[in-house]
Amino acid sequence: MYESFFGLRELPFSLTPDPRFLWLSETHEEGLAALCYGITRRKGFILLTGEVGAGKTTLLRAALERIPEGTETALILNTADLSPVDLLKLIAAEFGIEATGTSKADLLITLNRFLLERLASGLNTVLVIDEAQNLSLQALEEVRLLSNLETDTAKLLQIVLTGQPELRDKLAAHELRQLRQRIAIEHHVDALRPDEVGHYLRHRIEVAGGKYEQVFEPGIEPLFHRASGGCPRLISLVADRSLLAAFSRQQSPVPRAIVESKAAQVASATRPASAPEV
Repeated sequence: MYESFFGLRELPFSLTPDPRFLWLSETHEEGLAALCYGITRRKGFILLTGEVGAGKTTLLRAALERIPEGTETALILNTADLSPVDLLKLIAAEFGIEATGTSKADLLITLNRFLLERLASGLNTVLVIDEAQNLSLQALEEVRLLSNLETDTAKLLQIVLTGQPELRDKLAAHELRQLRQRIAIEHHVDALRPDEVGHYLRHRIEVAGGKYEQVFEPGIEPLFHRASGGCPRLISLVADRSLLAAFSRQQSPVPRAIVESKAAQVASATRPASAPEV
């Protein structure tokens, strides 16, 4: 809607996880390296955590674009209320496998055969479970058992668990100590630092075909950080709303007053509710 007004080819602050718009801050660069290394070197379990909106999904998609061709990937998104057997069925379906039976043993035999055939062809196989903090302890234990599918020299399946910080708390449970010990690669995606916000904004605007100086007035970066706490999704939300408001008023570049207004709205809407007085 406002793209042509600001000299943009496309929306620069869409909330979809498009890897083209990923700006590699220090924490994102380290996370990308960890994912690519863990998958290509067949390390088995990889854990990626971060707050809501930290950029985990975009980071994961960027990593999957960089790993060698021939890597088969299954992405499990709906993790709530899954029983261990339902999880295995969903994994088999995502890999396009038709199990000969519906019992857990049938599913494991079919998965093992599939993975061995891929290994024999020199191909890697990756299972990504997003929002893994929603899995029950029993389902997470089933995921651990999947890591038993291996040969003497190679892991048949690389398993990437992604989720919010609560996932780390869940994995600290005594019942999951065996799973916790098997995590070979781990990275937590931190929020952007104040000095990184301007680079983030500039990168997304330039990918969208624009020039930063023609979009935002200088010196507005601290407003974005104060409103978002460095969360990339919230930074993009403030920016998108600011661009729309400036377009409606035919103001370019976006003035500080508009950014202040939209930053205040986002900060108010996302600030945790205060505890009731007693």
